[in-house]
Amino acid sequence: MGAFAAPLFLYLFLGSVAGLAGGLFLLWKEGLAKKYSLYLISFAAGVILATAFLDLLPEATALAGESVYLLTLLGLVAFFLTEDFLLHFHHHEEHGHSLRTAVPLIVASDSIHNFIDGVVITASFLADVRLGLVVALATFFHEIPQEIGDFAVLLSSGVGKLKVIIYNLFSALATFLGAILTLVLAEKSMGLIGPLLGLSTGMFLYISSADILPELVHGGKRENRWPVAGFFLTGIVLVFILTKYLPG
Repeated sequence: MGAFAAPLFLYLFLGSVAGLAGGLFLLWKEGLAKKYSLYLISFAAGVILATAFLDLLPEATALAGESVYLLTLLGLVAFFLTEDFLLHFHHHEEHGHSLRTAVPLIVASDSIHNFIDGVVITASFLADVRLGLVVALATFFHEIPQEIGDFAVLLSSGVGKLKVIIYNLFSALATFLGAILTLVLAEKSMGLIGPLLGLSTGMFLYISSADILPELVHGGKRENRWPVAGFFLTGIVLVFILTKYLPG
């Protein structure tokens, strides 16, 4: 595993810390960040949905057989229950509550989410280095608009800019904890990689279908429909190209 430590670290960095670029962009150009966040979300939805169907699911099926479909369903359900019962304030659900009260819940939510990202990226990497890169890219594109939203909520709650950056940085580091746990489990049994990819597929499907797509359907103005659809399809095409032509 030592020879692969450097690329895995880069993939984890891409899928976590690099995603903070979205929040930093909000601090730098608030108007532009809010103007283009819907397009970024649309692009991320396409990337995540395509990654689930074109990369994660085929690889998980190859490693775990038909049982992967049940695991995908379990992953989707588990992610739904986690957000619904434990992370009720996750990302964009602070309306009607005190934003200041929601701050620790937002940070905890992001930390758990990033921990899961670390598990998904590492499991994908262990199955196929190319798959790990595609999953890291999908995570990165999802993190950018997500961080814009999180930075905005934390700033609105009265948290200072430096503290917002520190909170999100420490939250992003949870990705590496998830990676370490996955590596430890993988050393004990590589047979866990297939099931982990199945669960990851369900999580990706939930993120795209429940978290992102509804926001695209109900958000934005009518004149933005075609650009939003274009970014969504571009995300799908990008993953298709990477899947077909990126060396394995």
